[in-house]
Formats: sequence, C-alpha cells, structure tokens
Amino acid sequence: MGFAALNARVAGLLAGVEEVRRQGAYILGRIISSSSEPLIRHKGKDYINLISNNYLGLSTHPKVKKAAEEALRTYGTGMCGSPLACGTTELHAKLEKKIAAVFGTESAMLFAAGYQALLGTIQGILGPGDLAMVDEFAHRSILDGVKLSGAKLRAFVHNDASDLSDQLRRLAPKHEVTMIIVDSVYSMEGDLAPLPDLAAAAAAHESLLLLDEAHSLGMVGPRGYGLMDHFNMPGSAQLVSGTFSKFAGSCGGYTAGSAAIIDYLKHRSSPFIFSAAAPPATVAGVFKAFELIEEEPERRKALRENTVFFRGLLAAAGLRLGGNTHVVPLRLGDLMLAMKVTKSIFENGILASPIMPPTVPVKDSGIRFGIMAMHTRAQLQRTAEIVIGACKEAGAA
Repeated sequence: MGFAALNARVAGLLAGVEEVRRQGAYILGRIISSSSEPLIRHKGKDYINLISNNYLGLSTHPKVKKAAEEALRTYGTGMCGSPLACGTTELHAKLEKKIAAVFGTESAMLFAAGYQALLGTIQGILGPGDLAMVDEFAHRSILDGVKLSGAKLRAFVHNDASDLSDQLRRLAPKHEVTMIIVDSVYSMEGDLAPLPDLAAAAAAHESLLLLDEAHSLGMVGPRGYGLMDHFNMPGSAQLVSGTFSKFAGSCGGYTAGSAAIIDYLKHRSSPFIFSAAAPPATVAGVFKAFELIEEEPERRKALRENTVFFRGLLAAAGLRLGGNTHVVPLRLGDLMLAMKVTKSIFENGILASPIMPPTVPVKDSGIRFGIMAMHTRAQLQRTAEIVIGACKEAGAA
C-alpha cells in the first residue's frame, strides 16, 4: 500500500496543477533576475511589481546593503551551526535588544526564518493538555506550530472576539495553558486584528496572547511598531513573533516576550535549537532596517498614500476588495478565474499573486496586490487600468 498510496496522492495533486497548466493559466514560481523593486525583471522584461512584500523598499536601501556588506566581510556567510551550541555574534545580541525595545518586552530571540519563529514559539510553549485558540485565517506556520506542539487546536470566526470568548468560556477551564494566536495584519484578507477585544478576552480567561506581526511591523502604527502601537496598547500581548521578510525585505524571524519565557524557548524550541543561526550579514541589514523605520517615516507615509490611491481606483470600478491595509486582496470567487486574470495582467506587464487554496477557501480565490512605498502613481494607475480591463474581459467586473 505504501508506494501506491503515495503515488495516488502525488497524482491527485498534480492532476489539478496540470489542468491549470493545460489552460495556460499557471503563473507560479517564476524566475526573477533583478532585486525586489517597483519594477522587477523576468526573462528580460520589466514588470510592475505587486507580488513582493518589500513594502518599505528597504531590501535595496544603500544603508541596509552597506551594513550587510560590512558584516559579510567580518563574519563570512554564516554561523555554521545552532545558536545554542555554536553561539552567535554581538550583532545578533544587538538586534535582540532592539526588538525587545520596539515591542516593550524584557527580551527577544532570533530564528533563521519567520516560519520557524511561529512554529518554534508555539511548539516550545504549548504541549499536550494545552489549548490553542487560533483565528480561522491565521498563517499556516501557526497551524503547523500547534500541530507540532500536540496542543488542542480550536479555530474561532475571523476577527470575532465574541466567538473567541464563547469558546474560551467552555474550553479554557479544561486545559492547563491557553494561548490565543492571531495575525496582526492578515496576509490574504488585508485587515487588522481587533486587539482591544482580543486582549480583553485573553485577560478574562487567563490566556496568553501571541501576535504575528509579519505584515504589520514597520507599516502599522504611528511609529511603525505594529498592532500594539496602532492601538496604543503597549504590553497587551505577552508574546510577539514575526519575520524580517516584509518590513526589512530580508529573511529570518523573531519572538519577543518576558526574559523567562525567551530563556525557556531557547532551551525548548526545536526549530531554534536544531537550525543554524541567522547569517550575520542578514542580522546587520535587519538592524539597520529597524533604524530606518525611525529615521525615514516618510516611507510609511508614502505606503499609506499609495494604498489609499490604489484601493480607490479598484473600488471605483466596482471591484470587490478585502481589508483596508497595504495588503490588497481582490476577491473573484473562482479559482480558474483568479488564475486567468492573474495570467492576463502578467501578459500586460503586471506581476501579482493569485490567492487560492490552501491559503484561502475556494470562494475567496482572487489576486493579492502588495503595495510598496516606492511605487509611483503612474505605476499604480497603469496597474489599476490593466486589472480593471482584465476583470471586465473575464466577466468579473
């Protein structure tokens, strides 16, 4: 049964992929030959880049590149082992202190990837007999972390603190540790988590609150410090995790919390213990990106203005959008329609991401646009015109 079952499983998934390819609508996994800027190069042609999470444009900032280059010359390409066994550098320690200061926590730790940060934090804290209350649209790293921990997983209706409270009332007393886990900005919905209501529910039921700040740090809040900054609620979440692949345009992840919890995780989190430490060049670049959040607030302002401009153009054409942030999901409601429209705009010079299962239910299939601070109005205007035209041609507008 073993190989036959595996072969059937592989064939089942690839049959769907091949059908999309047969219809000429497959647009995933393209090879890019340029940096992630407003214009991106693929097979010798420039495209307007709406596929990137480089929201603030810091991946190519001269100061970020210089910091990374200096670290590369000093430390080489990597640490060559686990941070616990082989150690890190003063650059790592400096970045951890910076992250703790940004979120107002006692301590912080670094992970080699953003996925690992959520996976390792949840696995490290929760275990059998514990409860994880997760928003139904939470990132896959959160769901995988709960599964790895052995804790009981329960989903609550998206951004519905009332449903969360009802479930906590019934379930929390039956478990040892309860953790509520949410995204601050949802990567496929584009909306913010209702922190005041979530924090109140957590406090009422003695539950930990973990925020995934992946798409909010750098972009959300008066200082760009994420959801707690946005709502002016410092300390309302006991744990904060996220990635450097968005605001810093880099890679790696982090978790911030109390000194005791962070020390505990460093000796308990499998993804931290059994992965090599983040490369020093990456760490140095990310630290500089944190400084630039403070030194260049005009990037955050430009991002917000570009977001309002682009959303307004699509909304005026009657297209159905989700959320209200720099993550702009266009809802088309059909998987093949989403793939076809994505392919159509690609053929007209726009690179954007299709939204499809398993990241969203089939009914929420569509296209995701990632706005950048460095987009010009002309680029966004051109994008909107092409998207609206493609939707009309496909009968989606």
